[in-house]
Amino acid sequence: MTDHLKNPTLPRLTRRQLTLGALAAAGGLATTRYGRAATGKGTAVLAIDADPPTLNLGTTTDFAAGDVSAKILEGLVWLDPQYNAKPSLATAWTVSPDGKTYRFTLRPGVKWHDGKDFTSADVKFTLMEVIGKLHPRAAPVFKNLGVEVDTPDALTVVVRLQKPYAPLLSQMTVFDAPILPRHLYEGSNIGTNPANQKPVGTGPFKFGEWKRGASIKLVRNDQYWDGDKPFLESIIFQVIPQAANRVPALQTGEIDELLDFYTPKPEVPRILADKNLAPRRGVNIPAVYFLMFNTQSPLFSKIEARHAAALAIDRQRLVKQAMNGIARPGAGAFGDGFKWLFNDEVSYAKKYPLDPARAKALFEKAGAKAGSTTVRMPFDASRAQMRAQAQIIQDNLRQIGLEVKLEPLERSVYYDRVFAKRDYDMMLGSYFSAGDPAIGYTRLYNTYTGTAPNTNASGYSNPKVDDLLGRAATATDRDVRAKLYKELQVILNEDLPTLVLFDEETVDTASKKLTGVFPALDARDQWAGVKRTD
Repeated sequence: MTDHLKNPTLPRLTRRQLTLGALAAAGGLATTRYGRAATGKGTAVLAIDADPPTLNLGTTTDFAAGDVSAKILEGLVWLDPQYNAKPSLATAWTVSPDGKTYRFTLRPGVKWHDGKDFTSADVKFTLMEVIGKLHPRAAPVFKNLGVEVDTPDALTVVVRLQKPYAPLLSQMTVFDAPILPRHLYEGSNIGTNPANQKPVGTGPFKFGEWKRGASIKLVRNDQYWDGDKPFLESIIFQVIPQAANRVPALQTGEIDELLDFYTPKPEVPRILADKNLAPRRGVNIPAVYFLMFNTQSPLFSKIEARHAAALAIDRQRLVKQAMNGIARPGAGAFGDGFKWLFNDEVSYAKKYPLDPARAKALFEKAGAKAGSTTVRMPFDASRAQMRAQAQIIQDNLRQIGLEVKLEPLERSVYYDRVFAKRDYDMMLGSYFSAGDPAIGYTRLYNTYTGTAPNTNASGYSNPKVDDLLGRAATATDRDVRAKLYKELQVILNEDLPTLVLFDEETVDTASKKLTGVFPALDARDQWAGVKRTD
């Protein structure tokens, strides 16, 4: 390991140390339930930026948690790059003509990693007791739909809705509806269950070992249901908190994959020019980066202050400098990733062109005094894009007399400060849409009084918005949905509880020594088919 890759605060393991540790955890060559010799070969080392707060994807949408646990847990389906639902724990499904009943046939012979049988009871428990109550994206949707689940037999699940819901299948993936083992969670406190830190799943890899601040090891599930898969012996997630170290680690072979979420945008040209790397570039899943206001704070409780911020922040500069041009300036409450719903008539470009003089006047109207008013802005310190954005926003607002105190926080502290305590004035965040605005973006604006991470922590509550969001989610005709979302933008682009800064474009990268990478819409998914070629 070269000196420039050393982390001054946390131990870094060499690739050889990581691989030997994984093989030890795996326990050597094994035999599958079909009597074949295990075919796993080699270790893939993947970068993450911080320890996940939990590995229970039923209660979080944390990106690193999804990265790790999508290899351990599974959903009923997975999505290919064209948004088509593909069989996973469900082998087939039917939808009633009215769109209110989904009947899933489950895969037979599937075992949990601890040897217990997977059945429909696990699906019902997960959907009703975990996803429908605790998942940041899915819980408000399930509540709005009045979801009920029946289990006619061990391999059949019937999901009944009070209203039709177009993207339900898209929400049955591991990221929004990871199926959990009922026998480990039933009767326990879901949030503190030990399985959240040492998950038991049905997926291609089993939890091996977690060295906090250093690495997480997964080992091959030799009883996996999909033939000879997985092809890797193990996967190691190397924690690299310093963004500047990640691309050099990829180029020197210390790691084999670096997803866009962890990639400093100024480093992208180096990645694209490296012949040993295989990048996937483009918009695979619409996602927005945003500035959320605490509408209960003394300053940003006033709409004039929120409008002032929108007029003062240079969104073009954010795209150019913080994202190295690999993004599009914020266009409205839902971004512009879904072209069919975008309302150009009330776009940010028309309502909030860059205008520092007008912004200064509005801040003064809201009671902010130039040179003597300070607001606090926490953000996730492990994400290079967030730090760069924060500095630009600080500079923009300082030029009109508003001082911004930047608060870079470790992720778990950030979650506690923003979502649990709501102790902030404005904060930086980003949300994936998960392929549909109802899945990913509803949580930005719907009324929410809980404390779960990655929800609406602005304090904004508008019954009309809640009603429109619910109707937009359940309408089956896309033209009707588009009309509802356009009406929502009229309200939300004016009320502005959250300012969308830009729409993200992605560059996910893997070493050419790995094959079979990125078969799914989400780069974190479907790793059973990945192989090493060296």
